Amino acid sequence: MGKSIEYFLTGKEFALPDLCSSGGVNMNRITIFMENAENGRLLKDWLLDRYDVTIADIGNPLNGPFDLGILDGPALQKLWNQIEARRKSEEPAFLPFLLVTPRNNLKLVTRSLWQVVDELIMAPIEKIELQARLEILLRARRLSIEAKQRNEDLEALVQAMTHDFRAYLRVILGFTRALREDQMDELGERGLHYLERIQSEGKSAQDLADMLLSFLRLGREGIRKQPVHLQSVIEHCLSDLKDIIQTREVQATVQGELPEVLGDPVLVKMALQNLLSNAIEYVAPGIKPQFTISATTSGANCQIRIQDNGIGIDPENQKRIFQPFVRLHGIEEYPGTGLGLSAARKAAELMGGSIGLESKPEKGSTFWVELPRNNHEISDHR
Repeated sequence: MGKSIEYFLTGKEFALPDLCSSGGVNMNRITIFMENAENGRLLKDWLLDRYDVTIADIGNPLNGPFDLGILDGPALQKLWNQIEARRKSEEPAFLPFLLVTPRNNLKLVTRSLWQVVDELIMAPIEKIELQARLEILLRARRLSIEAKQRNEDLEALVQAMTHDFRAYLRVILGFTRALREDQMDELGERGLHYLERIQSEGKSAQDLADMLLSFLRLGREGIRKQPVHLQSVIEHCLSDLKDIIQTREVQATVQGELPEVLGDPVLVKMALQNLLSNAIEYVAPGIKPQFTISATTSGANCQIRIQDNGIGIDPENQKRIFQPFVRLHGIEEYPGTGLGLSAARKAAELMGGSIGLESKPEKGSTFWVELPRNNHEISDHR
């Protein structure tokens, strides 16, 4: 750090409302990771009046509980991998880190730095600037924890309601099966039609409950980013859809070589299989579905495209269809849960990608998913 400790902290602090303990969530634990022991001690002494501060031994594992870490350059270099792992383990909560570095030592400021550090402040440190940045980072931490808790509460509520909902459905469908077996002769043609409708709608309700739970859990188990060969994923998707492809006489074409992307294999397959299922389902009556799968690369990204001969989508609805439960057609016309495209969007975004489409009514659609390319593949082509 600086050669003279007396100039490490300068200026005066200013009064701030206690934002870190509002809302019933205490977020004021700061851990200092500094190779320069004197700077760490000076920083701790100044922060103790307002925060719960500890100084960590940078030779030990980064396991203790804290809400914000303050590092110097040498500590960051030693703890880089541990910080990355700790931040990922906290997701979706936000665990911030602030780097303190001298103005004459900016070699650490690289693009990859922001993977582990959220703020950077130059030494000697102005107390007012440091205090403001600490409050902002800790507030972001608190809000992320509260959002995580709300999402967990919502998921628990939906799971409980879905459990009861399934139980009621099992009873209803059980009685319809019994009615069909015991009273089939007395029901007549119209009665059997009504019974079949009840069974069909009950099965759709079960599918909706299952899809809703899957949607809420999407990404909860953590994202495993690794090289994913698109050719293999597409082959698995087409194999899973083999029965409907044969029944509907679908013409599926893979155009060119499909490259590798960097993503989670489960999420990549989920996104693409939802898009392929839609390409088969949403065609005009009497038309045999056709779709072409291709991929293009540009810089660090790969765009996977699925072009179909479906019914197309009006421009005003092209953004809405990626929202949960948005349906543009009646369920009798085109069955579904209204969660497939929103699940594909969420999967793509969890991997750092995006999703979109180009479409005209009655002219078909081209859905695309853009994901990061495998870094090794980029290097091989340079």
